[in-house]
Amino acid sequence: MPCSASRPGAAPTWPNPSVNVAQTLTDLTAGHVFPPVHMHIDSARVRDYVAATGDDLALYEEAQVAPSLAVAAFALGALLESVSLPAGSLHASENVTFKAPVPVDSEVECRAVLDQRSVRGGYVVSILESEIVHNGNTAITARATVMSPAPAP
Repeated sequence: MPCSASRPGAAPTWPNPSVNVAQTLTDLTAGHVFPPVHMHIDSARVRDYVAATGDDLALYEEAQVAPSLAVAAFALGALLESVSLPAGSLHASENVTFKAPVPVDSEVECRAVLDQRSVRGGYVVSILESEIVHNGNTAITARATVMSPAPAP
């Protein structure tokens, strides 16, 4: 279930969370390239994100841009539509670099690769590198670390 489910009455930050996908993140090897994900950053979704996080900075509405963390969250959620996560998985860290604002009601493309994969202390550590592109220019880069229980041998 999306992370916003922990807040009563909050809308999911991505529309169709999937639990029935063929691949599991722990089955992929380092270097796996995910198919590009195309997303529309619509105003209703941005409003839902702002309401769920309590981020009421007027600048977003005045400039008609999406909060950069919202775009990064939408992209990670969309990426996770293509793989499943084993029970007990943990989003351990995220490093995000914002290079340009993303306007509300615009199209973006998320490109991602499984940059590193290792097994430590009974956990598969997966490091995902992603780039969010708007109008041919990189708007956001991200590096996420996900820890998942290692499959039984």
